[in-house]
Amino acid sequence: MDELILVRRMAENVLKRSKEYLSSHPDYDEVLTRRATDVTRKIDMVAEEALDSIIIEEGITARVISEELGERLVPADKEPEYTLVMDPIDGSANVVMGIPYYCTSLALSKKSNGATFVDIEAGAVAAVWGSTFYASKGKGAFYNGERLATKEHPEKPRYVLYSYGVGPMPKGVIALVEKRCFVRTMGSIALDMCFVAKGSLDAIMDTRDRISGYDIMASALILIEAGGVITDYSGRDMSSLPVNVSGISILGAANGALQGKLLKRLR
Repeated sequence: MDELILVRRMAENVLKRSKEYLSSHPDYDEVLTRRATDVTRKIDMVAEEALDSIIIEEGITARVISEELGERLVPADKEPEYTLVMDPIDGSANVVMGIPYYCTSLALSKKSNGATFVDIEAGAVAAVWGSTFYASKGKGAFYNGERLATKEHPEKPRYVLYSYGVGPMPKGVIALVEKRCFVRTMGSIALDMCFVAKGSLDAIMDTRDRISGYDIMASALILIEAGGVITDYSGRDMSSLPVNVSGISILGAANGALQGKLLKRLR
């Protein structure tokens, strides 16, 4: 079985079913659960349940790690062939506000237990506008069939920054953005990272210690396969971190040289 075709098809189908629900159920934004830093809405659960159904329809077995339902086996009574890591709706706040910038992010590992970042073999980020970013380990990253390559814009760098809601912004970030640059915060970190992979943006930073594996597992592979790099916010390699990691900050960049420059400035 071609795992890239599989993961892409599954991500696109989860998003398709979520969009169908959005268009026919006005209660999609109903809050079901509140947590310290996030909420679970009805549309999130629709997407979670869609993945479980699609796994069974595909005839595979998987250990699923996802934002809303955590870790589970699907089907529950079978040994898993894969680990699947999913953010069902990355950008759900955008959904509620009517902003068409969100996605379904899905990553796959053939290692069914104890998988880490380096074990991810395929990933797909299906965007609401009908296109998909996808990558296979060692085989490149693509968008609508075209190979992706990162690009730096030294004349006026383009950064994505998430540093709100957790107290004062780090001084290094303030010093960085006070220089000549573009700064965006668009509400879907998986899509934002894919646009770094596409060459539209130079780097992405999240300083809040709120990132979990499911947020970036697919997009991190896409960025790396496009020629970019990603570390934690201190510059430490993340390849050995478990896919169910949580509470981290990240820095992704178009290339290693830019990553090194940013790390020095941010300190």
